[in-house]
Amino acid sequence: MVIQSLRNVFSDLTYYHEIDLANMTPEVKKAVTDQRMKRYKIICYCGTAIMVGTDKAALLNRVYQYNHTAAQICTIYLTIALVSMLLGIIASSGPNSAPCAMPVAWNGTLQVFLYLNAYFHLSIMEVYPELLHLTILFMVTSVLFGIYWSFCARDPTVRLLDAAQHE
Repeated sequence: MVIQSLRNVFSDLTYYHEIDLANMTPEVKKAVTDQRMKRYKIICYCGTAIMVGTDKAALLNRVYQYNHTAAQICTIYLTIALVSMLLGIIASSGPNSAPCAMPVAWNGTLQVFLYLNAYFHLSIMEVYPELLHLTILFMVTSVLFGIYWSFCARDPTVRLLDAAQHE
């Protein structure tokens, strides 16, 4: 049941690229946006729960043993990621009143996945203690995921070509 729910969330996120945006009425655009914000809220809630529930101090102590500066950078990132997730929850809870609700919720959701990537790489330090290799692998996978995410999870009610012309 949980696997099917996750499959539905991610298939709904990518489904909107197949919609004909030229023939969308404002009501349909609002419905699509509301559904997307609902999905963002679910993902941000789950990410925040995982972040609060995991033992970050043990992970950061392990990093601190190898490199003090890396532990400080990880602490700063974890703080920024948590704030982004919380802002994503707030923006997706009140999308009509929050300024820039879709991009803020989008960023919060992206930070959930980047945090899970960082958590994975910090967790396998016991098995593979080469901090430099793990850092490089984390950066490469985060960049690849970020590139994919920016095309997969963009606002479905705005055409990609139209968005480029407005910039």
